Amino acid sequence: MNSRTTKVIRIMLVDDHHVVRIGLGSSLGLEKDMNIVAEAENISQLMSQYETHQPDLVVLDWRLPDGNGLDAIQQLRQQHPNAKILVVSAFDSEEIIFQAIQAGALGYIAKSSRRSEIIDAVRKASAGDNAFSPEIAIKLAARIKRPELTQREIEIIKQLVRGNSNKEIASNLSISGNTVKAHLMHIMQKMHAKDRTHVASIALQRGLVDG
Repeated sequence: MNSRTTKVIRIMLVDDHHVVRIGLGSSLGLEKDMNIVAEAENISQLMSQYETHQPDLVVLDWRLPDGNGLDAIQQLRQQHPNAKILVVSAFDSEEIIFQAIQAGALGYIAKSSRRSEIIDAVRKASAGDNAFSPEIAIKLAARIKRPELTQREIEIIKQLVRGNSNKEIASNLSISGNTVKAHLMHIMQKMHAKDRTHVASIALQRGLVDG
């Protein structure tokens, strides 16, 4: 393809680590059809820089100083509904991946992925297509098949992870002990967990709650 007909993908990098932005930017910049037009280290800069540069694609890390990837995606797409976002992150739990896609990200790929995989994901996402590395796709499929937990069930799981007893959970959430027991039974069924300790372990592994 000749240079006059090559559409250059205008990319914005969002990562709070300067070294990561330099490395990823240098890698993507080697491609003739890619150009880094803006960088940001937090959500505030993302919003202002996006307004100024209107990039074709935002390459976003999940953990930022003033929020997480979910906050960033929601805020950006609220103001710019057509924004295209690819998450490139070291965090790859099922729940985080699911949250990113639900919020509107077109793809999710691990930072540890091969350069060729990241390049391919950038091209796909910039074209409006979904982009996942194989291991991420497997985790996303597993999460989609799993029964949804209610907001109340997630609140109880958070209490479990903190080591609270049923009595403490009931008091903290202003519900009865029997209600806590009923919720725990439903949670264990949905998560295929054998006991409350197993529930907490699975929740941390899947990224349902922060450790």
